[in-house]
Amino acid sequence: MQLNQIWHYPRPQLAKRYLDLLGAGPVSSTSIFAPRRTGKTVFLRQDLTPAAIKRGYRVAYADLWQTRLSPGTALVRGLEEALEPKNLKEKLIRTAKSPVKKIKAKGELAGVKGELEVELNGAKKESIEIALRIEELITQLCAKGPLLLLIDEAQELARSAEAELVATALRTALTKFRDQVRVVFTGSSRTQLAHVFSNAKAPLYSVGASIQDFPLLDRGLVKFVADKFYAATRRRLSVDEAFVEFVKFKHQPEPFLGAVVAVMMNPGLSLASACELQHAEQNKAENHEGTWSEMDALQRSLVKLFAANPAEKPFGKATLAKLAKNLGIESLDATSVQFAMRKLGSNNLGAKNPQNIFVFESAPFEMWVKTLGQDEDDV
Repeated sequence: MQLNQIWHYPRPQLAKRYLDLLGAGPVSSTSIFAPRRTGKTVFLRQDLTPAAIKRGYRVAYADLWQTRLSPGTALVRGLEEALEPKNLKEKLIRTAKSPVKKIKAKGELAGVKGELEVELNGAKKESIEIALRIEELITQLCAKGPLLLLIDEAQELARSAEAELVATALRTALTKFRDQVRVVFTGSSRTQLAHVFSNAKAPLYSVGASIQDFPLLDRGLVKFVADKFYAATRRRLSVDEAFVEFVKFKHQPEPFLGAVVAVMMNPGLSLASACELQHAEQNKAENHEGTWSEMDALQRSLVKLFAANPAEKPFGKATLAKLAKNLGIESLDATSVQFAMRKLGSNNLGAKNPQNIFVFESAPFEMWVKTLGQDEDDV
């Protein structure tokens, strides 16, 4: 179990806001964006799901990141789990009616390539294709009542032809059952989410509505953790100092909680020192040096620029001159910068948000650029 599940900071009002929005009528789906590891999944599973169940929804959750080469597999599995009997009566009916079939799909589960078997109760031989199964399962779920579909890391639907087929099947089902299905999409890549929902040629065009920024965890979480820390140790954790460290983690709860637990276990360790150790572990795990080496000189210069000032306007004359000077060339045209910006987005490094602020998709990489990365050569 993850630390941010053990010390879960409940957000009931935020869950209520999303459910009120989806239940109001005109809006049947929404998309939320936030960098990875900032609490989206925990919120979906531990706040939104129980709140939706209390309102009478069946909830299906699918994490498309877990099977990146075959996101349809994760979606099918999530729908299957939602279809599983919830009480003894349903179990008896299910046992009487449903034979068991299996389908195999190549995928990447938790980063390990292999085959993932998904049990499909009631699957017919002619409908074994994953795309067809999605509509079939949604049909079965809608027959039982309203459905809330939670699709985590939805940007994976823009990465392959197979994923586009899955997205097309999903759109068909959502259109068919628009009065019974509500959907929350999440993503950690604004650029890729735009490819899924904002491109007029995309199979889910307009389905995800506008992409909304997910409210990041704030000082409330830090106060919650400080209270738990005191209850466990009878020692005080300064909320002010802890919040400063939390912000350095770009509001990521897991590494912050890891540092707090380290201080709990070692009273002689300061929170600042524990956080430094967590940052070092993150840098090592994410191989920032490898990411840096794969970028060209212009991309590196842009990344440094945005790390120093996320609101920097990359196409302004002064900025173009600054970039040219950094690269050791006489001049630089906006087209080259535009191409480099697209490359940063397609490589999931970062992109400008609607407020024209550059958002790094990896908070540890942003911190690395601000510190260790500043000493690297642009070679």
